[in-house]
Amino acid sequence: MLGKMAAAVATFACLVVLSSLQAYEATEVLCSQVNGTVHGTVYLTPKLSVPEKYQQITWWFNEPLMILIKKWNQSESYPGDCFHHRLRYHENHTLEIKQLQKQDSGTFRMEVEDSQSQETKELFQLVVYDPVPKPRMNFTTRVNEDGWCNVTLACIVSATQVTYRWCENEKDLVGKNSSTLDVALKSESHASYKCIVSNPASEETGFIYYRSPCTWNEKNSAVPLSLARKTADSILAFGFLLLVHNWV
Repeated sequence: MLGKMAAAVATFACLVVLSSLQAYEATEVLCSQVNGTVHGTVYLTPKLSVPEKYQQITWWFNEPLMILIKKWNQSESYPGDCFHHRLRYHENHTLEIKQLQKQDSGTFRMEVEDSQSQETKELFQLVVYDPVPKPRMNFTTRVNEDGWCNVTLACIVSATQVTYRWCENEKDLVGKNSSTLDVALKSESHASYKCIVSNPASEETGFIYYRSPCTWNEKNSAVPLSLARKTADSILAFGFLLLVHNWV
């Protein structure tokens, strides 16, 4: 749901900017949404083909602010200092933005002026999110009678504007999209539950494990399969050596 809302907001923002650009005579205008996280890095890569020889490429931020100028066969320049040396221009015309901040969210516009002074424009709607922190798992036992373990699992995370998804034994639980999950177990000896918390730019996962009769832990106390196999192999090898020794 959050992803759809973000996409709708970005699409609306693109439409607003496109309508404001109608006064310009541009050959083509495309709009792309890019998501990033605070302190992360994004790459604004144009979809439009840039001619091999051009007069000038200009990047703008939120319409009035010019942030980069690249003239044919010359090094790029960075007018203004709002990005404090966090920009890098690549040979394929990609604009890299490092150490993202929340205030970097907005519309970036790339203008390409070819050798005939014809302009093409491309828009990028950047949305910068806080990274999702690691969730903490909790449980509340509601009823534990007749061999049933009835529990409410809680996925706790100090973040807003996030979505939740649950898995049971690595299988998606379709339709379980809240921060809590009601579980009823009886005959199962063990099970695992995973809560995936995400926003459009990042995600984190929390785990909680069930052991019969009604024990829960964030750490998996089961013996790893590889370790079990190694132990079994060692026992077989020792038994074989003992048999050979007795035979001799």
